[in-house]
Amino acid sequence: MEGDYLFCGWRVRSALPLPELPVWDGQGDTAVDLEIVAGPVPPPQDGEPWLTVTADGAVRVCVPDVVRMVIEGGRRITVEPLGTEQAAGWRLFLLGVGLAAFCHQRGVLPLHAASLTINGRTLALLGASGAGKSTLAFALARRGHTLLSDDLSVLTSGVTLRPAYPRLKLWRDSLDAMGQPLTGLPRVRDGLDKFDLQPQTFDTAPRPLDRLVLLKTGDSVTCEAVSPAAAVPLLLSHVSRPSVGRRLGRQGEMFSAAVRLAQQVPMVRLVRPFDFSRMEEVVRLVEAVADGTLPGPAAGD
Repeated sequence: MEGDYLFCGWRVRSALPLPELPVWDGQGDTAVDLEIVAGPVPPPQDGEPWLTVTADGAVRVCVPDVVRMVIEGGRRITVEPLGTEQAAGWRLFLLGVGLAAFCHQRGVLPLHAASLTINGRTLALLGASGAGKSTLAFALARRGHTLLSDDLSVLTSGVTLRPAYPRLKLWRDSLDAMGQPLTGLPRVRDGLDKFDLQPQTFDTAPRPLDRLVLLKTGDSVTCEAVSPAAAVPLLLSHVSRPSVGRRLGRQGEMFSAAVRLAQQVPMVRLVRPFDFSRMEEVVRLVEAVADGTLPGPAAGD
């Protein structure tokens, strides 16, 4: 059934159900920014990678037995779900790589980061896949802070963050460690011990980004400032689907956006154990970073 949804302030009209996205409130006469349609997508040719960018800038995504997609012009995504997964695993790829490619085509910066509002300040948690961004975001949301995004944090107009959608994808061990029952939680994909959670707090309003937190694993809990010069390559390494941006000729744009972000938004490096033994300490430390009470500025790295 066709419906209108909201993603990062853009109006999305989809012929396929997207329960992860907020429903468009219908206010005003805003034109549709992104149309998602169901239709056939040609299979990849022999030897073709699962993710390609064509000469005209279209992005093709082909995940065997799950989904094929074409993202075109930052305006349209054609989706062909495949297979028989009950968990609708195709949406995992549409809301991830599909929307990241859409952002690159629109000329904005998609970061591989979770983001929240903490005590009136907006903070993004950067980290590689498996670094614990979603788990920490969940722990913060449980303390009443407002979730803005999970894997995809979209920045426009320099340092303006646009909230994505109110979902967190969490592994069973994270949920078990924090005492979250699995009852009623859908799996993100059939056979995957990862679950889809909808936090109680979410706000769709864009807002300036105030802090960047880079997550690293270590034996102790420490936090140190990162200089703007050192932050630039770190930000570039955490762009979502950077290969798509490069193939679209956006290297210069991405670099300029990273420089502007590093100059205007302080970054800290937060080191903590990978297990959950000191989660309460880490959460309070992130709250302190959001409040600006630590650490001091870095002259260089």
